[in-house]
Amino acid sequence: MTQPKLSLRLMLPILAFFAVCHSATAQESKKELTLELNNAVQVEGACRVSFLFHNTLAGTISDISMEVAILDKEQMTKDFLLISTGRLTQGKRRILQYDLAETSCSDIGTILINDVSDCQMTDMTAAQCLDAIRPSSRISIELGL
Repeated sequence: MTQPKLSLRLMLPILAFFAVCHSATAQESKKELTLELNNAVQVEGACRVSFLFHNTLAGTISDISMEVAILDKEQMTKDFLLISTGRLTQGKRRILQYDLAETSCSDIGTILINDVSDCQMTDMTAAQCLDAIRPSSRISIELGL
């Protein structure tokens, strides 16, 4: 029994369709603001935390302000912090540091991105900015939503 053969002329539109679908999916997956907890260092009675922002959204961020909660190892709230990206063009990366006064880095279990209070980017609401954030951590302190 022989297998039916598809002509190249019939296969090209099918292959083109799959290529367009794959390209659209790849572009959609890149539309995010990655936020990495990059480091935490003890300095003179404070824990200095470093955040790395990377804008892979389709446009320039004028500013995104977010409230983060600092949780201890038992997931109890210790403090709140307001962080802001400042201007980030598409593809731009930036490191920002914040000192958490009277806090030992070893006591922090999680930094929780609680909410986006302000999103200054064309055609994006604060809720859409929050949805675009992809948190990660390079250290033992967790960064999450």
